[in-house]
Amino acid sequence: MVERRSEEEVLNNFRIIEQEFSRVKDALTGMRDVQASSLSLDISQTLKKLARTRDDVSSHFRSRREQVQALAGVGSFINSSMGLENVLVEVMDALIVLMKAERGFLMLKNRDGRLNVRIARDAAHRNLTEDDFGISMSVVGRVLKQDEAVLTFNAQKDPRFGTQTSITAHHLLSILCAPLKLKDELIGVIYVDNRAQAGIFKDDDLELIASFSNQAAVAIDNARLIDELQSKNQELETAYQATLEGWVRALDMRDKETEGHTVRVTNLTEKLAKKMGIGSGELIHIRRGALLHDIGKMAIPDGILLKPGALDAEERALIEKHPVYAYEMLSPIKFLNPALDIPYCHHEKWDGSGYPRGLKGGGIPLAARIFSVVDVWDALVSNRPYRKALPPEDVKRRIRDDAGAHFDPHVVDAFLALDEHPIR
Repeated sequence: MVERRSEEEVLNNFRIIEQEFSRVKDALTGMRDVQASSLSLDISQTLKKLARTRDDVSSHFRSRREQVQALAGVGSFINSSMGLENVLVEVMDALIVLMKAERGFLMLKNRDGRLNVRIARDAAHRNLTEDDFGISMSVVGRVLKQDEAVLTFNAQKDPRFGTQTSITAHHLLSILCAPLKLKDELIGVIYVDNRAQAGIFKDDDLELIASFSNQAAVAIDNARLIDELQSKNQELETAYQATLEGWVRALDMRDKETEGHTVRVTNLTEKLAKKMGIGSGELIHIRRGALLHDIGKMAIPDGILLKPGALDAEERALIEKHPVYAYEMLSPIKFLNPALDIPYCHHEKWDGSGYPRGLKGGGIPLAARIFSVVDVWDALVSNRPYRKALPPEDVKRRIRDDAGAHFDPHVVDAFLALDEHPIR
């Protein structure tokens, strides 16, 4: 803000001086005197010079603003959560704008210590391939050897590079290349050039690109850490998912009567949840919860869980504890906390007559209300040793009749409106 005000003051002073000269010139123009005419001509020349100087100063201020904005932009990347590829694009584009270059590339050091080009861009923000981007390794090599930035106004005539084949072959003129360093350790190089014009870069650009590269190195290192963290999280999620699926297979192997039930209800629950407008971020927790809905039955003895006949009151009470067992098993696993609603609450009923807590109406988590409809549907349309599957239309009628008692009426409406219902 202070710099902007100073810029306006300087340019305003130019305008005041030009106005004073113009007023004097106008006064001299009215005099029919040789000396006055000569003086008027001198003032005209001075006004032209002032105008050029004002334009140069304005251009300098504008370039300075662009540089400050570009540096601030790189600073913002440092605290962003962008991955490496996005940060490289932003850094490269900002550098090309900052230096008014035609194109540029960025190299990063691999684990084996070799440098590879990670991104090459032009002033139109387009990615360049190796075929349309010639790299002068002689310039890069000098930067690596001297551990400092290299600037050349005209590489074709620069005694340091004029004899290099790559310089001639790629018609390189203005080149600026600087090391990317993090805590004095080289992690890569940044490079920009202009093949059309010589003298694009100035000596004071070395200080500018040094400041830029320092910030860019930090932003790139942070982005790498974010990528590594996301990769580790993905590996962990994959391991968790494999564990969940292993638990489900174990349950299916234990109770052959309901084999395949878990996968079916999980898929249908996800479909119904999507129809009800639940977003992808929540769907993953609903899917996990559905997969684990009967995990608490692992704590139920085989003699009760697999009993062929009717259960007595004590056995029924134990069976009805499986949601509590599920909660006790899963709640210590922080990763699964958002998925607990279905294992813990899928036997609650809309009218409050369910178990284990007797929740009622909207007090029952939506995920559990959705799942309970699907769970009952799949159980009734599937064959069991003690009964045959019921006709789908009969099951639909039963579910509709239980809306407002067992089930959330809105969930029932959405379920019955599904395009198709799987029949087993």
